[in-house]
Amino acid sequence: MPKFNDSEKEIIHNNLLREGEKLFAAHGLKKVTVDDLVQAVGIAKGSFYTFYINKEHLYMDISQNIQQQMWSELDSFLSMNSNLPPKELTKQVFFWMLEFSEHYPILSQINSATLDYLIRKLPQEVIEKHTQEDSDALKKLSDFGVSFTCESDFAAIVLQTVYFSIVRLKEEDKETRQAVTEVLINGVIDQIVRD
Repeated sequence: MPKFNDSEKEIIHNNLLREGEKLFAAHGLKKVTVDDLVQAVGIAKGSFYTFYINKEHLYMDISQNIQQQMWSELDSFLSMNSNLPPKELTKQVFFWMLEFSEHYPILSQINSATLDYLIRKLPQEVIEKHTQEDSDALKKLSDFGVSFTCESDFAAIVLQTVYFSIVRLKEEDKETRQAVTEVLINGVIDQIVRD
């Protein structure tokens, strides 16, 4: 087992995140191998496993880091739009998140097949942590007057499902995509957000 000092660990970890994001964005989760990752970073294959149990764990870590950036930027978006009624604010937040995701190919590539694959390959606690982070982010909306008709965990799952449904619409023309997105978001928000 390779031994790294703290400085080396930090450098290698950051390189894995950066190079992993590039490779996953360019080729997708399934096509990238651990060999591709270690070659891009310049480490031995055994060293990879010092940091991650598998490539899927790295992929999830990259996704979560991007999502954390989104949540931190969400604060300023909420502050700038705090005068909106709760349902409209929630709708605008969702559209803002969709737009944010478009800047990160790794996020916009996630679909139901990718999720199924990750669920099979990752320990349950990694998946649960990710879902909990989504729930925690929704709690930010409550600071701006948004009240849900259900538990935040349930609302997070509903919104995740809507997000992945919208991602699947990429093959549709822009007008159809926009119309379906509006229907889905408006319908869900009417059900889970109080007036």
